[in-house]
Amino acid sequence: MLFAHGYVNATNLRKCQRWPRRDELTIHTETSGSVPENKIKEGIISCSFGYVLIAIASVIVSDSEVHGLTMAFWRSWIAVPVLGLYVVYKQKRRFNWQNFLVCAPAGICFGSAIGLFFWSTQITSLINASLISSLQPLIIIFLSYFFFSEMVTKSDVGLSIFAISGAVIIVLAGSSEGSGNLSGDLIALLGITLGSGYFAFAKKALTKLGVAEFMTGYFIWSGFTLTPMMLIAGAEIMPQTQRDLTQILAVAFIPGVGHILLNYSQGKATLSLIGILQLLMPVTATVSAVLFLEANISAIKGLGMCIVFFGLGTSSYIRSKRIET
Repeated sequence: MLFAHGYVNATNLRKCQRWPRRDELTIHTETSGSVPENKIKEGIISCSFGYVLIAIASVIVSDSEVHGLTMAFWRSWIAVPVLGLYVVYKQKRRFNWQNFLVCAPAGICFGSAIGLFFWSTQITSLINASLISSLQPLIIIFLSYFFFSEMVTKSDVGLSIFAISGAVIIVLAGSSEGSGNLSGDLIALLGITLGSGYFAFAKKALTKLGVAEFMTGYFIWSGFTLTPMMLIAGAEIMPQTQRDLTQILAVAFIPGVGHILLNYSQGKATLSLIGILQLLMPVTATVSAVLFLEANISAIKGLGMCIVFFGLGTSSYIRSKRIET
């Protein structure tokens, strides 16, 4: 679900079949250098644990009586005081109004994405929502072409279609078993699409801002976005029971630690490798749903899962090898 650094030069374009360039839309970024082996290991470990912690949030939300939009609302606002104090104390001269506005597109996409995805886990099955979310790297492949001049080959397109067919099998199997819901599936799809936009805007913003500044800004914009969404949906703002409060705090802090680990891993492992490790998220959510929420995986869903993971894993592996060579 992350972008690879760099852009394709004219020589590489002649060697690889791809769609026409969109130079007027391209954002050129500096190519990352080689990463030492010990640093890569640190990146793999931190990234893996980060994805596992983030995936746990969807399991908690799916089993909660608190509205998904309320969960997302508090997840954004609870982080603001801690990050804000750090930025004011350490980097107050750098975080100005202009930099705050730079965070707006990413924050709006992030807030909309997590709000819709959390909501979808309460409408459709957690397994359906989790597997639909595994399609996010495919959306980012196409965004990376239009905005970052990444190459898109025939193998990328073929494997994307293959993985999408697996997700279709999962959705249809969930509907036939009564464990899925088409509306929830569509909400999840909209959520991951907006989430892909977040990564595109975040990549651009992080060329100008530090991680703490960026996280402070986009969490505030995320909160601004989620507040009217929550009010329109008629969701309760305050927790009604001790269990609700515990779940809200868990959803705010557990994925928060996961995001810190992911940010740490970005300087250690290549972005293509981080993209492969993202597949830990739907795996974690699906296994957790089976273990703790009494969900089930039918043979048809199992087939769909295998197709999705094989398609995404192969696509990510091929792209990482392409970048290395």
